[in-house]
Amino acid sequence: MTIAFQIRTTKSAKSEEEVPVYIRLVDGREWLFRNRTQILVRPDFWDPKNEGIKKRVVCSDEDRQKVDDEIEKLRTYVRKAYTEDHDRGKIKKGWLEKTLQDYYAGKERGPKRRKKNEASLEKLFDKFLEGRDPQISRTKHYHVLKRTLLRYEEYVRLSQPRQSKYVFDVKAITTEDLNDIYDYIVNEHQLVKDYPGILEAYPETRKIQERGGNTVTGIIKKLRAFFNWCEKEGFLKKNPFIGFEKGEGEQYGTPIYFTKDELKQIYAADFSDNPSLEAQRDIFVFQCNIGCRVGDMMRLTKRDVINGSIEYIPNKTIKENAKTVVVPLNSMAKAILEKYKDLPGERLLPFIASQNYNYAIKDIVKKAGITRLVTTLDPLTRKEVKRPIYEVASSHMARRTFIGNIYKQVKDQHLVSSLTGHSDNSRAFVRYRNIDIDMKQELVNILD
Repeated sequence: MTIAFQIRTTKSAKSEEEVPVYIRLVDGREWLFRNRTQILVRPDFWDPKNEGIKKRVVCSDEDRQKVDDEIEKLRTYVRKAYTEDHDRGKIKKGWLEKTLQDYYAGKERGPKRRKKNEASLEKLFDKFLEGRDPQISRTKHYHVLKRTLLRYEEYVRLSQPRQSKYVFDVKAITTEDLNDIYDYIVNEHQLVKDYPGILEAYPETRKIQERGGNTVTGIIKKLRAFFNWCEKEGFLKKNPFIGFEKGEGEQYGTPIYFTKDELKQIYAADFSDNPSLEAQRDIFVFQCNIGCRVGDMMRLTKRDVINGSIEYIPNKTIKENAKTVVVPLNSMAKAILEKYKDLPGERLLPFIASQNYNYAIKDIVKKAGITRLVTTLDPLTRKEVKRPIYEVASSHMARRTFIGNIYKQVKDQHLVSSLTGHSDNSRAFVRYRNIDIDMKQELVNILD
């Protein structure tokens, strides 16, 4: 049985006018159904291969996620309904149309959630999230953790017959259970294939892929934060993380960033044939000259330019340290702001969705002719890989470029941190700076 999503277009149809998405179900030679859904998309935005919004079109993350979520929810619902009704001999003409009516009427088809489960994990985790600033970007990663724990719960029920009514109860979790959870997180990409019911119960909008060591460590850190909160709030007496050592300490390769000459080359490159890409080039170069995170970059307005400087409070640390970061603008950054001074509204620059911005950066660097090979650390194999720098370029490389080039000149972490929002003794700062061969030569020259 195969489920696919498609659109229909005509020669007279305008690309900017939304059209409905159709769902198509084929089961060998037994059945073929095709019906219209309530999902609407622009034809020029539709990716027939991946059955969703194209990655490189100018579309808000919210709109893209909305379409992707709806398609996956509908796919899961129809697959579950077909499996159940086929086993009962209830498949007949008009079945898909009736199933879609049930779906839009809110008729549940998925596994029934156990009330005990909702109270012990889902509701408790939601309460934990209520105390976190919803604007902090990492909050969405906690939602990923929540769904992962719920899928782990379902995995235990499906893989262990005697645990068919298993409930993830924080009060009962032991250090040994944490070892099992760790193993599940590492191997989830394979386990969801071995036990398809896991995803039927708790689907993910994206395909679950093999996780690298740093990703697993990040998830475990968030899980530890959840249990620390449970202990603080009195929901458990003994924290199972006492004595748990797995998933500790990320590993990072040598920081990769653009040199000052490379940044000038990117800024001087001719993008007149692609004004949209030229605008994103200007934004990237501007970010390389002020060093803020992409989330802070996207929310900058004209009001944040004060006395020739950019002033903002980093969103990532606003709860722990609401320190205002002031970055004086250099000549390159000032020239870019002058270029877009007549941009309507309060936006400082013509920002687009962060994911589209990252795709654009790779195209920008390649077109600018910056192709030098860099050595990166493969997150899965932990082995070195040689890749052209444009393949690894991203919005965060702008922050590394800012920090790396300034640190190379002043060699003072405290001074550079005042421009980036890092705390004076930040352990994360080392991931951005690089002790290169020129700096080492200066050090050994002291001995002459």
